[in-house]
Amino acid sequence: MMPLNDEMVVDSLTAFASLPDWLAACMMPDRVEAALRRHVPEIADGRVRLLSCTPQRLRAKGAQWLARYRLRVDPGPEGGEADVVLVGNLWPPSAEPLDADGMAGPPVAADVPFGAAGWSCRLPELRLALHVELADEALPAVPSLVEPDLAGRLIERVLGEAGYGEVKVASCAPDVVRYKPGSRCTVVVRMRYADEHADRALPDPVVLKTHQGDKGNTAWEAMRSLWNTELSGSKAVTLAEPLAYLPEERILVQGPVPGEQTLKDLARMAIGDGGDRALGRLRDELARTAVALAALHGCGAEYGRTATFDEEVDEVDEVIARLAQSVPALRPAARPLITRMRQHAGALPEDPAVCVHHDFRPAQVLLDNGSIGFIDFDGSCMAEPALDLGRFRAKLRDIGISVLAARGQPMSDTLLADNLGLLDDLCEGFLAAYQEQSPVSRDRVLLWETCDLLTAMLHAWTKVRLARIGPRLIVLIHQLRSVRFDDRGSGG
Repeated sequence: MMPLNDEMVVDSLTAFASLPDWLAACMMPDRVEAALRRHVPEIADGRVRLLSCTPQRLRAKGAQWLARYRLRVDPGPEGGEADVVLVGNLWPPSAEPLDADGMAGPPVAADVPFGAAGWSCRLPELRLALHVELADEALPAVPSLVEPDLAGRLIERVLGEAGYGEVKVASCAPDVVRYKPGSRCTVVVRMRYADEHADRALPDPVVLKTHQGDKGNTAWEAMRSLWNTELSGSKAVTLAEPLAYLPEERILVQGPVPGEQTLKDLARMAIGDGGDRALGRLRDELARTAVALAALHGCGAEYGRTATFDEEVDEVDEVIARLAQSVPALRPAARPLITRMRQHAGALPEDPAVCVHHDFRPAQVLLDNGSIGFIDFDGSCMAEPALDLGRFRAKLRDIGISVLAARGQPMSDTLLADNLGLLDDLCEGFLAAYQEQSPVSRDRVLLWETCDLLTAMLHAWTKVRLARIGPRLIVLIHQLRSVRFDDRGSGG
């Protein structure tokens, strides 16, 4: 069986080192602003002043690229500054049929004022076709989550049906802490209950979430299953109390998880600091997180869906296939690594499936005075424990290399080697702390970790994250050159 660190595998990945200009340009604010000033009549003649343009999203979907921009504009004497959201498509050079402007897609709406319903435009030099978005159609529940009166009435009803009895909300303050347009929104609602409830242990804050699709229901089922185990009173890990899932509105309601900061924030701070004290605290929290994860895996909860490594590689292959519709050279560039991972997966025995978080990353770990809390169970399923461990280690590496890249200075060989060596040490310490609690195949962890590092690099392409492509490729190649399968599937 050929090793993952074969130089042919490594060399082929250099095709991923840089994006083509037609793709990268659409995430460059100055390029998009210049095109808008050229093609939007109200901006071109000064009736509307374009103050800024923020690219919010450019994602591959099938053969298309979905774009989203937030413009800050001054519409003139009719009002003050305002935001206008434009969404639409980037059409790659391979798109056909093309019209006289060299564009595919729907025609431009004529005689519709800028920013009004039905307005659209084309930016031919960027191959963008855009229109105004007045509301997030994929997340229709968002307005009811952020309006205090509506959120308060919703929480009163949910708490009553969740066994808290009659509850009266005096006031509440919703705060959007996470919002991915078209995907999900998380609102933390600070509560003030009526005075007569002063002696009752009512949840505060209450967390409201809405997802596109069925992820909210997946999270609800997983959280209920976990809450019915010993974890609901565990000292090893804190979980949010599941309060309700409203399927028609796609709203998940849950209690709080205490946390002063996320493990991601601590990791960024400690790696950036580099001192013994900061890194010592990070190592301590990583060890606590490993203990908490072992407790989760061992709690006995069961879910309906099981994830496998073969399915994961199939999904990665599908992402590559979608990218290859726009950039054909990427398919053969990724094939050697995909082939090697499949070969190793077939030769390395899996550990028994347990309940896994599935999307386990440092951002999903909350730290609170020595306590560990886990959040975001919308991908939960049954799988071998190496899935969570490998994914966590991959993301820790991504966080670490991004700290170095964010300094805005060229990465010297010495700085890079020190950073990668530190990340190796942190990842090994995390795995060792887990293995003290529960057996797991180190080989399978390395396999999942490698797959997730490849996925992260691909997502830098599919989400056009210009600053992340180089660092993620560096980490992936370091992994391939460092990985050694040596325990042949033993429990560590």
